[in-house]
Amino acid sequence: MQSNYKFENVLEKDGELFFTNIGFSMYPLIRQREDILHIIKGDGNYKKGDIVLYKSHQEHYVLHRILKIKKDKIILAGDYNYFKDKPIKKDAILGKLIEITKKDGTKINLEKDKKARRFFYSNFFYIKAFFQLVMRVLHLRKVK
Repeated sequence: MQSNYKFENVLEKDGELFFTNIGFSMYPLIRQREDILHIIKGDGNYKKGDIVLYKSHQEHYVLHRILKIKKDKIILAGDYNYFKDKPIKKDAILGKLIEITKKDGTKINLEKDKKARRFFYSNFFYIKAFFQLVMRVLHLRKVK
């Protein structure tokens, strides 16, 4: 018996999906197997900083942040990753993360998030890379 429990089927039928993730690519915002994620069906209206669920070229589900939108291509990356994902088309997006329920019950509503926090997380990939470069330079100076 084959299971029809695919994220895209649940989103198509119910319009929303709740699950916990496996992986560390969105750490520290999302913690593996602890946070409950609320995804709504994608509507095609995405912006930089949105966290979206898509199916990769290898048929894996991926929940990453939009870094840049170029016409029909979207560039994404996990907040904790050191690399960007291969560009995807908008129609590859299944849904958008709108809320995170933390282990202690605290809810983070990403639709009503404050601008400063949204700015930080939408640029976290670049901020992290900058600080890694600075730390590397400082370490090299210290070693010499």
